[in-house]
Amino acid sequence: MKKRLFTLLMVLALCLSLAPAAMADSSVTYKGQAEKFVFAPGSDYSPTDLFENFKGVMPGDTLTQKIDVRNAADEKVNVKIYMRALGAKSGSEEFLSQMTLNVKAADGAELFDAPADQTAQLSDWVCLGTFKSGANTSLDVSLNVPVTMGDDFQQAIGYLDWEFMVEEFPVDDTNPKTGDETPIALYVTVCAVSAAAIIVLLLTRRKKEEQ
Repeated sequence: MKKRLFTLLMVLALCLSLAPAAMADSSVTYKGQAEKFVFAPGSDYSPTDLFENFKGVMPGDTLTQKIDVRNAADEKVNVKIYMRALGAKSGSEEFLSQMTLNVKAADGAELFDAPADQTAQLSDWVCLGTFKSGANTSLDVSLNVPVTMGDDFQQAIGYLDWEFMVEEFPVDDTNPKTGDETPIALYVTVCAVSAAAIIVLLLTRRKKEEQ
C-alpha cells in the first residue's frame, strides 16, 4: 500500500511539474496626490513594466495580460482615471508593428484593436470610470503574434508607452451634488524617459511550425 501511495505521489508531482506556469496579473494603483500612480509588478527592463506575461513570445503565440486599475486614495475623494497610448518608443516601431494588440474594458468594450506600435483608439484620453476609494476595474489585454514572423526579430525587445491620468473630486456626504462635479485637482503622470506601461517582448524560440 505504501509503495502504491508513493508511486501515486510521484505521478502527481510529475504532472504538477509539467503544468504551464500561472499567468500573472498586474496593477495600476492610484495612491493619492503624494504617491500618484504605482505600477506592479515592474521588471528589470522597467519599474513600470505591466506585461509580465508578454516575455519569451514566439511566432504563433496569443498571450493575455489582465491589468487591475484601482483607486487607493483617501476616502475623501472620488477619482476619474484615464489612459492613452503613445505608441512604440523609438527603435521599437518595426518589431511591434508585426503584432496586433487588443485591449478590452471590464464590461467588454473594445478600447484598442490595432498593430501594437499604433495609438489607434487610444490616441486621445479615454476615461476608464469613476472610482470611490477601494474601487477598481480591469483591462484585458491580448497580444497576437503571427506565425509568419521572421527570424530577424529573434532576441528583439519592444517598448510601448501608455500614460495614465487622474481627476480628483471631493466627496460631500452631507450635501450631495447632482450633475457633473468640478475636479479639485488634476494630476498627469508623464515620465520623460519611460511612460506608465511598457511591453517587453523577447523572441527566443523558433516558430511553432518548425518544431
